[in-house]
Amino acid sequence: MKQVSLTRNIRFIYIYIFVAQLFFDRALWVIYLNDKGMSMTEVGMIEALMHLSVVLLEIPTGMVADLYGRKVSLFIGNLLSIGYGTFMLISDSLSLFGLAFVTLGVAMTFQSGAEEALIYDTLKEKGKEKQYTRVFGNMTALALLSLSFAKLTGGWMAEINWELVYGGIIVTHVLALIPISFLHEPKRERDAGPNLGIKQQWENQLKDGLSIWRNNPSAHVPIIFFIMIVTSIVILTFYGQEYFTRLGFSSITIGIIFTVEGLLGVVMAKVAYRLEAKWQFKSITQYGYLLYLVFFLLFIWSPDWAIVSSFLILSQLVTLYEPVFSNYIQQKVESRTRATFFSMISVVESFSIMLLFPLFGWMIDTIGFQNGLFILFVLLASLYILGTRRI
Repeated sequence: MKQVSLTRNIRFIYIYIFVAQLFFDRALWVIYLNDKGMSMTEVGMIEALMHLSVVLLEIPTGMVADLYGRKVSLFIGNLLSIGYGTFMLISDSLSLFGLAFVTLGVAMTFQSGAEEALIYDTLKEKGKEKQYTRVFGNMTALALLSLSFAKLTGGWMAEINWELVYGGIIVTHVLALIPISFLHEPKRERDAGPNLGIKQQWENQLKDGLSIWRNNPSAHVPIIFFIMIVTSIVILTFYGQEYFTRLGFSSITIGIIFTVEGLLGVVMAKVAYRLEAKWQFKSITQYGYLLYLVFFLLFIWSPDWAIVSSFLILSQLVTLYEPVFSNYIQQKVESRTRATFFSMISVVESFSIMLLFPLFGWMIDTIGFQNGLFILFVLLASLYILGTRRI
C-alpha cells in the first residue's frame, strides 16, 4: 500500500470514529425512558440486558472481525446502531426498550476490537506500528470530542422533541457507512490448514486467544489493572452525578463538570504517545495506578472543590493509559487473533462492571457513598499490592 493510501485509510478511520460516536441520547436516555413510563428499577434492568449481551457476544463478534474482516464487523455494528435508534423511536414497553438496548450492546461488540485491529494492521502494513499510540490517541480524542458535541446537541434536540434525538442517531449512523465503505482492509495472517470449516475456524480463534494469555504472563497484571480502573471509573462517572447532587451541586454545575471532563480527555488522548516515549510501560503502569489510588482516596474525603478536581484527574489518568495499554497488547498478538483477544479483555471488563455496578448501588443504599467508595478503594489497593510484585 502506498504512503498516500496509508494516510487515506487513517483519514477515513478518523471520519468514521467521529460520526459513529454521535449518540445524541448519551446523557439523556434515562430521562427519555422515565418520560416513557419506565421506573428506575426497569431502567436498571434494561441497562443490565445491554451488559449481558456484551458479555455473551463480545468474543464471538471479535472472531467475526478476525475471520471475515474488520470492515464487515464495523458495517454490521453500524447497521445495529441504526436498529437501536429505530427501536428507541418506536418502543413503548419494557420488552421493546430491552430489545433496543440488547441491539446497542451487540452493536458495541461488533465495533470494539475491530477498530483497534484495523488501525494497527493499517500501520503494520507499512511498518509504522510505532505510530499506533499517537494514532489511537487521536481516535480517542475524536471519540470524546464527538460525544461532547453529541451531549450538547442532544440536549437542544430533546427540548424540541425526542424524535429529533433518535432520528439524528439513525441519520448519523447511516452516514457512518460511507467512510467504512472507503476503508482499505489490510491483509491478515490465516491459519495454515486449508479449507477449515466454520466451526473449526472459530475453535482455533478461541484457542489462539487463550494461548496468548497463557504465553504472556507479563501481560496478566496490566490487563487486570486496566480492567479494574475502567470498571471503577465507569462506577464513578455514572454514580458521580448523584454524588455531586448530594454534595449540593446544581444540575448546570454538574453538566459543566462532565463537559470539562470530556474536553480534557481530548487533550490527554492526543498527548498519550509522548508519555509512552519518555517512560517504560512498566513504570507507566505501576506509578500511574498508584496515582490513581491517591486521587481515588482524595475523591472520597476532601473539600468539595478537591472532590471535583480528583474526579477530573482520575478520568484523565484512564484516558492517558488506554492508548499506551492498547499498544502494549497489540505488540503481543498476531493480526489473525487481534480483535478476538481484545474482545476477550472487553468481555471480562463488561462482566466486572455487571458484578460491581449493582453491588456499588446496593452499598450506596445501605452504607452510604463514602463507605461504599472506601470499600472499592480497598479492593483497588489490594490488587495493587498483589500485582506490583508480578509486574
